[in-house]
Amino acid sequence: MQKTEPVTAFFGKDTECKGKLTFHETIRIDGHFQGEISADGSLIVGEGAMIEADMHISSILISGEIHGNIIADERIEIQPAGKVFGGIQAAAVVIHEGALFNGNCRTDRPKEVHEGKPAVVALEGYSADTAPGLGTIRGILTAKENQNEAEPIKGGKVSAKSKGFAEKSTKTDDSGYYELTDLEDGRWKLKVEAKGYKEVKAAVEISGGGVYKQDFECPQ
Repeated sequence: MQKTEPVTAFFGKDTECKGKLTFHETIRIDGHFQGEISADGSLIVGEGAMIEADMHISSILISGEIHGNIIADERIEIQPAGKVFGGIQAAAVVIHEGALFNGNCRTDRPKEVHEGKPAVVALEGYSADTAPGLGTIRGILTAKENQNEAEPIKGGKVSAKSKGFAEKSTKTDDSGYYELTDLEDGRWKLKVEAKGYKEVKAAVEISGGGVYKQDFECPQ
């Protein structure tokens, strides 16, 4: 955001919220938010913040971590400490050196941009982790015991195989989140292995790249 607007609402670092968030001015999130964001205002994501949400907003300044797709009518800016896992779309995108962006990027030319002036700005030292056209599969691993609410599984192994390509694998973080990137078009067979739980399998068909969601609930 080139112009700093007054912050009208603030979610502190110890805040945890779920649901749908809407607003019209500028808010800042330093805590954990999960759900959906739809607003015609600006969002500031503080360092240390964790947001798991798809969103459509006017503009966003990111110093924390976001898992989800972002559509901004004006501008997306990822600061050096920022991390974005998901697709982004805006009139202008700025990614600073040291930032982590893993997904697909699309820009729509704003009316004020003159012919020949780029709407995407990648600053020195930046390179996207996922090449254009490749796919990403991401999701959450949870376990449900009796009638209790599903709990995330930390350290579970998620692997993916597709004929003719090297196997990909990763492990879930504290929130049960996993992400497999750089996946070529094809049918990918996923397998989940977690200590104390039964093995779970699924298949995802990737066509034309993009981001695909595959959650797992692991039985004991």
